[in-house]
Amino acid sequence: MQIKNTNLTYTPNFGAKFLKTELLQEAAEYALKNNKFSKLNEARKIIENHDVFTRISVDIRPNAKNNGNNFVFTAYIPKYNTKTDGEINKHFKKSTTLVPSNKTNYLQELCDLIIKMSRNSTENNFYKKVVKGI
Repeated sequence: MQIKNTNLTYTPNFGAKFLKTELLQEAAEYALKNNKFSKLNEARKIIENHDVFTRISVDIRPNAKNNGNNFVFTAYIPKYNTKTDGEINKHFKKSTTLVPSNKTNYLQELCDLIIKMSRNSTENNFYKKVVKGI
């Protein structure tokens, strides 16, 4: 959480944040070059506004079964416990989702997956699977 203090106005930065990974940086550059950045950025904002404190990372790994790749979406979901002395412990539940990459242009496919995840996100099964860990 980032809190900025400007003239005594606090603006906390909440939401399911995408962690900065190399693959996500490449996807943003691809979207910028192909005039899809506004859609990708809007999808990111929609996803970030629906779930508080969850962090999401995206990586790509080769698929062992065929010559393709898998996207690895990892959600870090915070869990809170209280000790007997009243102290609050915070730990993260790690939820990993593998999504097979079917296209040769994996950057375009990643942009499309993020946009798909933002559509009707509270009822979207892909969103629930990735962000909620269901």
